[in-house]
Amino acid sequence: MEKYLDEIEASLDQRKVTDPITGENRAPDERFMRSVEEKIKVSESGKQSFRQEVIRKAMVAFKAGEKFRLSSHARVREAIEQYLFEERRDVLRLVTSTARPDDEARKKISVVQERLVKEYGYDEHSAQEALNYVTTLLSQE
Repeated sequence: MEKYLDEIEASLDQRKVTDPITGENRAPDERFMRSVEEKIKVSESGKQSFRQEVIRKAMVAFKAGEKFRLSSHARVREAIEQYLFEERRDVLRLVTSTARPDDEARKKISVVQERLVKEYGYDEHSAQEALNYVTTLLSQE
């Protein structure tokens, strides 16, 4: 969530983003932003207004002394969740393929669950429920 917000803010301000790994300044990652936005069918022509809407809601939360969370914007939540689940599909398939995951599988599941909590605003219970829901969907494929 934070990465997406940082990228769209830099894009709208027409400024560079500091890469968290290398520390170098770079242009906003348009491919990443579009890959998130395409999950909820934001068109190429509508991306600018969608990004402005997201930043506006983030600023409203900031001014109210609140943190902008996934629950603050339903469409962003849906897009980030879909993006995250697509990116982690291999781990989720691992969960569906094993009725009783071994230690390695449990570690991978735990990493995904921790990421949902730390980076996407889930609480522990919601992260587990989301994983259970997705594994149910994937097992139907």
